[in-house]
Amino acid sequence: MHHGDGGEDEPLSNLNFIPLIDIALTLVIILMVTTAFIRQPGVSLKLPETVTREGSPETNKDTVIAVTADGTLYLNAEKQTPDQLQARLIGVAKKDKQARILIKGDRAVAHGKVMDVLDRVRVAGLTRVVFPTDPKKTGASAVTPEPNPTPAPAGGGG
Repeated sequence: MHHGDGGEDEPLSNLNFIPLIDIALTLVIILMVTTAFIRQPGVSLKLPETVTREGSPETNKDTVIAVTADGTLYLNAEKQTPDQLQARLIGVAKKDKQARILIKGDRAVAHGKVMDVLDRVRVAGLTRVVFPTDPKKTGASAVTPEPNPTPAPAGGGG
């Protein structure tokens, strides 16, 4: 009997798992890399830029209304007509009067469209409204307050 040979009638006593583990780890790495490039569904907006920001960061509990550059309305990434938006906002208000509403208006959208959305939010009875913005790049172009000029004396000199 040959112990080291592993003849035809002898069972295979040692199985090499290293190639199997290599393949499994390679598949895990491929999965991790490809999921990093998958974008979450949402609405592409260019928010106005400001130096100051208000409110705490967005959370999953927040209701997000997006107004795109062409005036299309989205509620939590779902396209809405103005009437659908109003009905959904009333539903949000019935569940929680203190729900926080984030109105994200694209910087190219007409101001009147964003004000229409704000009006609909208020009609629904919701008062906690935040207008998220993108941070403004600081540096030489940062906005600095100018000193108030001294007012000219009233009455003119003549």
